Amino acid sequence: MDYREKIIHGDEGLPVAIYEISPEHIRYRMNVHWHPEHEILHVRRGEITVRINDLTLRLRTGDVVFIAGGSIHSAEPHDCDYTCILINLTLLMKKSDACMSFANRISDGSVKIFPHLSQYNSSFSQSCTQLLQTHREKKTGYPFIIKSIIFSFFGTVFNDELYVEETPHSSQTESNALRMKTVLSYIEQHYGSPIRLSDLADQIHTSPNHFCRSFKEVTGQTPFEYITSYRLAKAQHALRTTDMGVTETALACGFNDVSHFIRLFRETYGITPKRFQKSEDAEL
Repeated sequence: MDYREKIIHGDEGLPVAIYEISPEHIRYRMNVHWHPEHEILHVRRGEITVRINDLTLRLRTGDVVFIAGGSIHSAEPHDCDYTCILINLTLLMKKSDACMSFANRISDGSVKIFPHLSQYNSSFSQSCTQLLQTHREKKTGYPFIIKSIIFSFFGTVFNDELYVEETPHSSQTESNALRMKTVLSYIEQHYGSPIRLSDLADQIHTSPNHFCRSFKEVTGQTPFEYITSYRLAKAQHALRTTDMGVTETALACGFNDVSHFIRLFRETYGITPKRFQKSEDAEL
């Protein structure tokens, strides 16, 4: 787990990655993170609460949300199946492509696509369903089909003018999110050790009180809540991918009280760390 994901989504030949997420998936709950690729999230069943910088959206079956590359985002599913489609739009086309100018404006933030796209046009949900089906089947020529669906998706955004030019408010929002990335990187590097509120505030040269307000505006959580959730996510991943025991994992992830760690883990994931470590159901 990482705030700035190091995962490469897709490849240069087809810079698109499609992830099918359901309750048994190890990353079912989407912790706060960011990545340079644009992301399209499609709710196939159930409900999910998505947070993008300081915006919170409550989505239901059939809803589609667009998350611009670089946005700090998270999601809390509620008995939900959803699809995450990650796209490097500028790699998807040639520099001479007629669509390149619009793609660059999306990537540099001068154009802001409306996040909750499905409330304007139901075809976005249909496109996501087609993308997932094409990805599942991987028939001969499927990269052509995937590209054509994605071009059609963004063509509809452009044609229906489902975007706005950058505004002073959006610039401030992006500025706050950018500052918080410095804090997230600090937590990533020091989560195994004690972290003081003043340490975090110092990263963006502000007071602890102002920092707490700004942090919650962007992430939806207090610094303490977020550090705890990040440590739990790291512990969950370590239990599945390393040979460390529960006690060793707890200490390595910044929990000095092992009993407290076990209780928090069970409350968050609905299973004890020991049982989770022995289970084979959750996908990596």
